[in-house]
Parts: sequence; C-alpha cells; structure tokens
Amino acid sequence: MYASLTGTVAALAETTAVVECAGIGYLCHCPSRTLANLQLGQTHRLWVHLAVREDALTLFGFLSQAEKEFFLSLTNVSGVGPKLGLSLLSTFTPDEIISAIRANQPSHLARASGVGKKLAEKIIVELKDKLGSLPTLASSGATGAVVHGPFAEVVSALQNLGYSPKVAEAASQKALETQPDADFHRLFKTALQHATGA
Repeated sequence: MYASLTGTVAALAETTAVVECAGIGYLCHCPSRTLANLQLGQTHRLWVHLAVREDALTLFGFLSQAEKEFFLSLTNVSGVGPKLGLSLLSTFTPDEIISAIRANQPSHLARASGVGKKLAEKIIVELKDKLGSLPTLASSGATGAVVHGPFAEVVSALQNLGYSPKVAEAASQKALETQPDADFHRLFKTALQHATGA
C-alpha cells in the first residue's frame, strides 16, 4: 500500500517520527539509527512498511530500502515481532547482523534490547541459509534481495493476521498470478480469500 513517504519532519520522539505530507502527518515507528538522521523541519524520505492487524494499522519507517527489507526478513523469523525488529536495527546495521549470523554469534545479537540468547540462536538458525538473499546497505534492494512491493506487503499483512509464512506466501502468490497488476488492497482481498479457502 505504501512504499515510501517524502515530507517534512513535524515531530520526533524516542521511537517515532511524524512526517507531514500534503497536510497529513504520518506517525512512523523507526529504529534509533533512522531517528538520529532526521531533523525537525527538514524534508526527508522514509521507506515505509504498513503492518496490518485486526486492531491496528502501524507504519514503520527506515532511511533506506535495504533497512526496510531487512526489517521484513527479521520479522519473518518466528518470535521476532516489529518491536524486536526495530530493537535489532536500532542496535546493529543489516551488515552487522549478517556478520553475526555468518560468525554464529548469538551472544552478539543478544545485545539488542529484548533479544535473549535463545531468540538470537533462532534468528541465526532461520536466516543462516538465506544470507545470500538478505538485503545489505550496499545492495539496497539489488537483484536477489527479499521481494518488496505489494506482494511482500500482502504476505506480511496475512502473517500479522495469524497465518503461517507458508500459507501467506502461497495465498499471495495465487492472488498475484490472477492479478499481476493489482494494488495492495485488491491483492490483499484476493489473497485473504485464498488463505481462508473462500
């Protein structure tokens, strides 16, 4: 639904920024590294992800597309929600996380707030075979990185509703095959029908 926002930074808080676009202020939850690079009253571009839940719509903002895609990769790990994904990206760059995974250093990842050693080990186990496809600051969305756009947004939205990654991806793929040019809303509606067996 949303890929990026470009506007004036109207407010900054400990974990959020308000970006004003065409008179509308969008509240974006951001890693501390992103917030540190934003300036009040200045125009900035944030790459955003809209998390859809039954009780909330939440925007997450990042300075680069690579950081956004890495956030989605992290939150695809069972047990890593948006809050922990932001915590990891507030503590480390994507490249530093990749280095820790490659070196099998769960104690290093566990330095992030809320990430215990067991969860850090799980992150390493689930992502170590995907290192070649994980986006880095250098690749910034190059070929081979995690898929982005409406398809990825729909997959994420279905997972936020409780569907497993396998079911979410399969339903989204079926929807994409029948509606290759559909926007988020149409794709999500069709994918949800596939996921529920309707």
